Amino acid sequence: MEHSEFPIEQLVQLTSSPFQIGFARQVMRVLHPSDLIAFEATLEGLLMRAQNEDALAQPMAMLCDIYGDDLKLLPPRVRYMSLGNRVYEPIMLLRVRTAPRHLDAVRNDLASRKLKILEEHEHPSVCVLRAEGPLRNLLGYGESLAKLTGDKALHWIWLDRYVPQDEPPGDRAA
Repeated sequence: MEHSEFPIEQLVQLTSSPFQIGFARQVMRVLHPSDLIAFEATLEGLLMRAQNEDALAQPMAMLCDIYGDDLKLLPPRVRYMSLGNRVYEPIMLLRVRTAPRHLDAVRNDLASRKLKILEEHEHPSVCVLRAEGPLRNLLGYGESLAKLTGDKALHWIWLDRYVPQDEPPGDRAA
């Protein structure tokens, strides 16, 4: 799998263009790949592969500024890896920094996403949690955390490893 360090992808299309690969090639002239994100021109449009959802935000914002309503952003999808007859899924590490008053809500949200809490540090002014779990359970986490804490928490998500998957990936799989 190309760019296995990027476990999430998102397809971007220009609704007014019948030639998505041309749109993608044009856009790639202004976008800059990095250690966090890569771009590929495909027949379906611009394929962005990233380390996490946050890495997709800046290029998406820039493209929205340029193309406005003419831009179609498909939902981010998890990239699964196939080795032999096995499907492997990305396991992510998560770190959350929040105020003590939000700790229970954050902890409950992590439990509802079936994440395993690895560490928890509680201080009078700040709490830090570290957890791990499948990327499929973390899609949309940044937005959910912002709503949960009134946009007062910080979070970081990064790829830890790939593990064999027991259940089929579902419709948000790449």
